[in-house]
Amino acid sequence: MSNLERRQFLRSLCPCRTNSSENLDGWRDLFTQARFGSYSERKAAAHSIGTLLEKAQKSTPYRNLLKEFQEDLDELMKDPRAASQVLGVMKKHGHAHKGAARKNYRHAYAVFSVSTHEEIANWLNDQFQLTRSKALSSDSTVVRQLTKWLRHRTKFEPTRKISDAVVIERAQRLMPSLSTAIG
Repeated sequence: MSNLERRQFLRSLCPCRTNSSENLDGWRDLFTQARFGSYSERKAAAHSIGTLLEKAQKSTPYRNLLKEFQEDLDELMKDPRAASQVLGVMKKHGHAHKGAARKNYRHAYAVFSVSTHEEIANWLNDQFQLTRSKALSSDSTVVRQLTKWLRHRTKFEPTRKISDAVVIERAQRLMPSLSTAIG
């Protein structure tokens, strides 16, 4: 591919242009080009990654895509040149300055720890070893309240880690009958 064709390909993966969450090889190449490509390729890749970070906060397919490339994102953000470009793109998407963009990056990064109702219900069922008849559904009050609490905690304290023990304790406070389920 010529340089122009590569740039067009990288920009075509951007979530603002198409629903491209299925092209894993393309995204893998995009993360590589964000670090090692020419200036114009890094810029095109940074735009797509910045948009992906924002879309992942609201869309499950993009969230799953971002989870797939978590290690690549970590490596990218360790590289000051590439991180600066991604954060610059996020700034253009409505953030006041790169500091705000970096904070939003941490919020977007929290996508890895905040789960859907279904994932939290499954995790709780595993932790408390709940059988099929006693299993919590994704619609249960405790799962919804726990999800809301996790999202709130992540939004306002994006760099703070939440241990499994804290989540279990919170779930037991929301539903005391879970205390007897764990042994």
